Amino acid sequence: MQSMKAVRIAAAVMLVFMAGACMASEAVPDPEANAGSSRQMMGQIEQIIYGYTAQGGLIERLGKVEEDLFGRSLPGTIAERHAAILNFLETGTDEQPSMMFKLGVAEWVVDKKIRASEPAAKRLEDLESNLTGASRAGNPIVMRVESLLATLIMDPVTATPVTIPANTVMKFRFMDELSPGKSKAGDSVRLELTHDLIVNQNLVAPAGSLMITEVRSVKRPGMFGVPGEVRLSFNGLKPLGPQRVPVLVGNESQKAIKEARQVGGRGEGAVIGAGAMSIAGAALLGPVGLVSGVFIRGNSIKIAAGSVTFMQTSGDCTVSAYPIPISLQTADNNIVTVKPSQAEDPPSTSYNPDRDTIIKGDVFKRDTYGAPATTGGDFELPPEQSVN
Repeated sequence: MQSMKAVRIAAAVMLVFMAGACMASEAVPDPEANAGSSRQMMGQIEQIIYGYTAQGGLIERLGKVEEDLFGRSLPGTIAERHAAILNFLETGTDEQPSMMFKLGVAEWVVDKKIRASEPAAKRLEDLESNLTGASRAGNPIVMRVESLLATLIMDPVTATPVTIPANTVMKFRFMDELSPGKSKAGDSVRLELTHDLIVNQNLVAPAGSLMITEVRSVKRPGMFGVPGEVRLSFNGLKPLGPQRVPVLVGNESQKAIKEARQVGGRGEGAVIGAGAMSIAGAALLGPVGLVSGVFIRGNSIKIAAGSVTFMQTSGDCTVSAYPIPISLQTADNNIVTVKPSQAEDPPSTSYNPDRDTIIKGDVFKRDTYGAPATTGGDFELPPEQSVN
């Protein structure tokens, strides 16, 4: 058994090196054309691995990253190596999912959630310490990830494309406070998925997956009851795979918000987006590339960290997911939480905010789930309404 695991780890690492070399040779037609792009990629890589941007020259920083990841340097120019590392970390290949995909699977197997807001090195170190009592820091990160997976599951981790239906409702928790008094344009506000998103026994996004929103503009409350305003843009949910899941506030998520408010938020923080809030119109907030946004107005706007809200997918979208082995599947994975529109489809349960969002294949036998919303929503709070 141990020898088979060792062979599996060695084979996976060899594929990584081969993929890295291929990506480095094909990634950038003119790799020296934009030095600023290389600096930006270097910072992005360091943020993923360490959670900060290091100081020093590009060559020195790149050498440290390659040594920490692979225990060796990749071939190619600086820009090509940057591109290869980013592909390895976030995109992967047809044969090998990305390292972050695999790390997320390892976390989910152990804890049934991931810590997507933490850097990869910290997540890996904590996993090792929890499982073995000691970190293997100092060894190449790719070897450590593969070793963990070989210990946790029998089969190699693979990715398969799945389609998430339009109007799939998901529950999120705010990780950062949002208010006109503290927030400013350009700030990022993190929201984490509270429950797993599973399609046909394929794990799309574990609990803890991140959605980043950007504060587009802030207007503080004025005199004589002039309400404050906060405009947000959604960048989409980041699942295990590299594709973003486009989200918005629409009719289905509004229903879930109202239902959660009626039962008191089930012991969690304030539920945002219901009560006196209502969709007053539709507005696409943000440039091309930002899926949608929301406009919040009120005399007392303060969304505390820990508050929860609901959003829905803006349309059918195809993403890479982890096929859950039979040994890790549960009976609950047969729940249908997206309502099918055709009579011959199996009946669905009502949306339950305390359970995973799990979609069964039969619901795809439909013409449509109804016209999906394609933009964000405008929310308005009257002066007396506080969301905190």
